[in-house]
Amino acid sequence: MIVKPWIKATVGILLSFAILFVGVGYAAITTELAMGGEIDIDIPSGLFITEITTESTTDVDHQSVEFLRYSTTIKSVIDKKNNTTTSGYFPWQQTTVTYAGSVTYRVTVINNTAYDYAYRGLYYQSSEYNNSSVSTSNANNKLGVVTSFPDGSFVPAGSSLTFEVTYTVGQGLGDAVDWTSLLNFQFGINVDSIDKAANIVHDKFAEILNNGITYRQLVDTLDDKFDGNQEWTSNYIGNVGNAVDNDMMTVETLFAGQLTMMVNGVAQKAWVIIKHENLDGNELTGDDYTLTYNQAGVVTHKGCEMTLYMTVDPLSQANGWAPVYVTVFTCDRDEAGNTVSEWYQIGDTYYGRANIVGYKGESNGTGSFVTDNWVSYAETYPVTDKYFYSVAEDQTIKSLVQLTDQQTVNAFQTLLTDAEAMIANNKYAGTGITVVEEAYERAAKYYTVDASGKAIANAGTRRAWLLSAIYDLDHVLTVAQEAIDKVEQGQ
Repeated sequence: MIVKPWIKATVGILLSFAILFVGVGYAAITTELAMGGEIDIDIPSGLFITEITTESTTDVDHQSVEFLRYSTTIKSVIDKKNNTTTSGYFPWQQTTVTYAGSVTYRVTVINNTAYDYAYRGLYYQSSEYNNSSVSTSNANNKLGVVTSFPDGSFVPAGSSLTFEVTYTVGQGLGDAVDWTSLLNFQFGINVDSIDKAANIVHDKFAEILNNGITYRQLVDTLDDKFDGNQEWTSNYIGNVGNAVDNDMMTVETLFAGQLTMMVNGVAQKAWVIIKHENLDGNELTGDDYTLTYNQAGVVTHKGCEMTLYMTVDPLSQANGWAPVYVTVFTCDRDEAGNTVSEWYQIGDTYYGRANIVGYKGESNGTGSFVTDNWVSYAETYPVTDKYFYSVAEDQTIKSLVQLTDQQTVNAFQTLLTDAEAMIANNKYAGTGITVVEEAYERAAKYYTVDASGKAIANAGTRRAWLLSAIYDLDHVLTVAQEAIDKVEQGQ
């Protein structure tokens, strides 16, 4: 169980999103592998394979290996030698030789981040490949995959590691068969607190949404799973227990190992569900998606936010409740529906609970949770040193996102007034005041200039929208005031 809430600071438009290419996920793996490195872009942040070489083969007719660019996913094909029958003069002298073919690969990974990764073992997709027979030890009726790099060992920040992995096609498996596997070698972040790990996961989700390739992979997976009848098959995706293969593998690949973590030496797993729906009630934020029902025809959902539900609870208690943290991301659009901003967080990372079920919502199931039933715990959230707000018990995420709050409007109005005074202060100029001016202009969608030229906060603006603007204005005003104080003190 979680002891301390995961509280993510509301950074909103202060976030500077790196454009990362971390691998395009399993649904698009064939296309990406076929590219063979033809895309010339900067190396992204993350841990990923840079090279694989074949070290040795034993009793194998042919084999091939390739890796998904900017990931730790390996696709291999191994065909062991045919069983050979040697006949003597008498029937009892006949012998059959059964081979267990094996290949050893040498794999190099690079950790291009500021934090350590720990190796956490294998994960694989069970359909479409021969992965149902994969084992992390050798056996007669299994495809054994054994690495020289033990679970829990670290790849330090900014370093590379080379290790060996041996694939063995067991004696009991058929010969003259292409044994094809698609395996993800999982490396997870090594951090000293759950809070830090959660913040890294949130930032990675923002990067996924703001990169055209990874965003497209996410929404394509959501769209492709729709069965024409039930909408749950299209508007959420997760890596929780019993998730369908493509859901699980897409999420794990997009997050590039950051859902697996070592927290002070203790292995933890973040289970997430990404929900695609209109939460703030505004069709000019978020994005649209269209579904074609078998009976109802085409239905378009407009202005949909992307919401990240996350827990480290084992989700093993049927009919129980799990602590689940919820963060909502959206983007702005113009009247024509064109996107005019990056995706950004609205509101806070809210602390609440959801009931435990199976992935498809089966009662008495385990391994997942119901996003529709999530409700908040009573909690107070700090936005700035001077402004806090409280959330009542049992509020839905939609009610939290759509809530209008005069206290928040008043805090925003105070900061607008302070910013106007700062901009008019001739004692402070240069790039510093430019930052204040830019923050003031970024907040413009939440205020109206009256006849006297004064900015007046829009009373109907929702609290979740204002939080990032409040944080933004408070931060730049604090930094600017410190600079003014130094000037006045002759420093």
